[in-house]
Amino acid sequence: MNSNLKTYIDKRLSKLSLYHNHIISIDLYLNLDNPSSQTNKAVELRVHIPGDDVVVGKKSDAFEKALDLAASTAERLLKRRKEKTRI
Repeated sequence: MNSNLKTYIDKRLSKLSLYHNHIISIDLYLNLDNPSSQTNKAVELRVHIPGDDVVVGKKSDAFEKALDLAASTAERLLKRRKEKTRI
């Protein structure tokens, strides 16, 4: 993995802590699927929080785009889980 992608991943995933205070860890899986397909870059994001995990998988034509899609979906799910714990 090149350093630009690693820096981008670190920067993007660090923003998830803004949406939930008790993130234990984050697992990220990058996968290159079918080489003949245009949208062959797959990202699976697993955010470990107390009680349950948030798991999101997205595909795109670039790892950065797939990561953005997965991270924004995870942000939305983390907000929802945080609101449920407040009630």
